[in-house]
Amino acid sequence: MRLLESLNPMKRMRNFRIRTKILLSNIFIILLLALAIGSAATLASRHYIEANTRELSLNVIDQFSKNVDNRVEEFVNATVFLLNDKLLTQIVSERNGPLTETSYPSAYTRVSNLLFQYGNNNPYINAITIRNGAGRLFWWERSYSAASGLNTTKVQQISDSALGELRRGNQGIVWSASLRGTDEVALTRYYIDINHVNNNFGIIVFHIDRDYFRSLLSDGSIIHTDNLVILNGQGKPLIEGRFGQSSSTIEELAAVIGDGADSSVGKVIRVNGEKALLTQYRSADTGWNILCFIPMNRLLAGTRILETLIIGVCVLFIFVAIVVAFWFSIGTTRDIKLLERTMRRVEDGDFNVKATPAGRDEIGMLAVRFNMMVSRINELITSVYAERLAKQKAEYSVLLAQINPHFLYNTLGTIRWFSRSRGQPEIERMVGALTGLLKSSIRKTGEFHRLSEEMEDVRNYIYIQQIGYGDAFKVEYGVDETLTEGLVPRFIVQPLVENAIMHGLEMSKGTGLIRISASVVKGVLHVAVEDNGIGMDPAKASVLLTEDREKRYPGLNSIGVRNVHERIRSHYGEKYGLTFETAAGDGTKAVIRLPYYTSLEEVDRDVV
Repeated sequence: MRLLESLNPMKRMRNFRIRTKILLSNIFIILLLALAIGSAATLASRHYIEANTRELSLNVIDQFSKNVDNRVEEFVNATVFLLNDKLLTQIVSERNGPLTETSYPSAYTRVSNLLFQYGNNNPYINAITIRNGAGRLFWWERSYSAASGLNTTKVQQISDSALGELRRGNQGIVWSASLRGTDEVALTRYYIDINHVNNNFGIIVFHIDRDYFRSLLSDGSIIHTDNLVILNGQGKPLIEGRFGQSSSTIEELAAVIGDGADSSVGKVIRVNGEKALLTQYRSADTGWNILCFIPMNRLLAGTRILETLIIGVCVLFIFVAIVVAFWFSIGTTRDIKLLERTMRRVEDGDFNVKATPAGRDEIGMLAVRFNMMVSRINELITSVYAERLAKQKAEYSVLLAQINPHFLYNTLGTIRWFSRSRGQPEIERMVGALTGLLKSSIRKTGEFHRLSEEMEDVRNYIYIQQIGYGDAFKVEYGVDETLTEGLVPRFIVQPLVENAIMHGLEMSKGTGLIRISASVVKGVLHVAVEDNGIGMDPAKASVLLTEDREKRYPGLNSIGVRNVHERIRSHYGEKYGLTFETAAGDGTKAVIRLPYYTSLEEVDRDVV
């Protein structure tokens, strides 16, 4: 499995550098486009060349076929002049009596001379053979023809074959391939009486050189002797060329051509295992099929130069595109590399470094965001460092503050013992209350304690204050005993009571009243400290919760109202804390809101 994953190119590309990925992807796209464009151009060029060649060959073969029809008609008409020769007709028809063995040689000589005169006037006629109704044979052949050497046997065989062609064709005139195995075309017709066409005296065969038709081909034409095939009305080849030399090929061509075509047709077929463009013309006059085969390799030979040119252009395009892609990938990754180097400097601890954006693209915006992030990190580090120094300073101050309370705690214990021994219960009780407050302030058993313990500290504090103020104020408690097990932060009620005594009540009137109550509403503990004093402006009340932390109000351990508010919010969140309900001359009510918990597990789970 791991081997297959290691061979997966997509898996391996994940570890490549971005510049390599961009370059490879661009090269892939370039090669794909070049291949698509080159293939499309090559296919289009082949299509257009094939279409143009097909159209051109159809036009050429159409004209050639018309010329062939004219030649056929011209030659057939020329044979009529021979049949119209009275002397020749008289000898062949034996009108003056049957030819005997003694008269036949003389008649043969006279016919041969007449045929000689006729044949010399047409250089394409290689031989003429005649067989009359009585079976007498006459012939003439050109002395320099390729198949010279006719004799009685050969002429008899030619005549028999010719008669078979006439009967199969069921016509008075039949064109066929050479009847004596030469490079010729044979025209066979009945030797008819011109005056009485229904009468015939035998058969006459004209052996014509194929150049009679091939001479119609012009130099440089797409039709030449090698790719030309002419089939007569019976589908027999008159001129085979290279593609019609076997009977199986002729049968294939006959199946391709069919019987219904009477005009020019062009199609691509496979002949003798070779793919070629076939253009065909079927003559309506003679019934001949004239075929032209253009091998596709020869047809598309002209595209080689075009394909070479296309390949050259594609190679040049690929080279230029790769250079541009390489330059583009370097330019794109240069900014990323600079940003990566800047990140390394930040990693080494240099938070004053800045990345220089090279543009407003995604990389440039990334550099801007990186600079903002580094600046923020630097600010946070500075802030954390300052807070750490402040914490160390505060811990040192707390340590110094703890030394004196311990000494004072021990001294108060001595005074209390002395007061008891001298019979001074008031002094003993006052010292005991002060000792309880001091003991609560220096204990390190946790940030939270029970509401009952908080109220005990408040009672000790109030007792001490009442020693000094006498009956100037009274305190009422409205705390349900079922709520005293709730856990609250230490010293959150005493500062509010201290604030009511010091700033709210008018001690000189002796009518001060402080009411301390606690209740739970929907899981939220409400602890209220309410006085009937002079009250305050609501704006001043809000200042108590927002002014500078260093400003403090007089009280035990200098714990102020704002400190209570901040500690509750830091423990439980923004929606809890301290609120005031007050107005000038109408007293003040301070309300603490915090979640009601009875176990440390609940506190540890939900405290911020």
